[in-house]
Amino acid sequence: MTEIQSPRIPGRPDARLLLEDLACVCGTLSEIMTAWRRAMPWRPELPLSSLTTLQDITRQLAADIATAGPAGQRPDPALSVTERFSVLKKAIADARARTCAPGTSQVGDRGLWDLVSGAMQRAGTQLACLTPDLSVTG
Repeated sequence: MTEIQSPRIPGRPDARLLLEDLACVCGTLSEIMTAWRRAMPWRPELPLSSLTTLQDITRQLAADIATAGPAGQRPDPALSVTERFSVLKKAIADARARTCAPGTSQVGDRGLWDLVSGAMQRAGTQLACLTPDLSVTG
């Protein structure tokens, strides 16, 4: 289920846990995509592309964390990792609401979204621990 290999990051062993949680998010999003594809006959409005975009954002965030320099800086500043993580978290909540909000027909993805939520919560905890050392931008 995981799609991001967890590289060893010298001097930052707790970043590995963050990367593992982000890998879990990516893998679970793939499983949710499968559930959405199966639901297409009766829920054609489900945008598979939104899940692909979430995976891309998650992969890029993980790649930026893995390649952060010693000072935790990248050459082209934009949003910090913390800000990007917050944006990702909101986007995931919005995607989840498409099939898990009250009044929506279920497509069999509720348990998968629970896995994503757990991984995002763990990743948020790890990110909070790393924030002083990891102000990656990019």
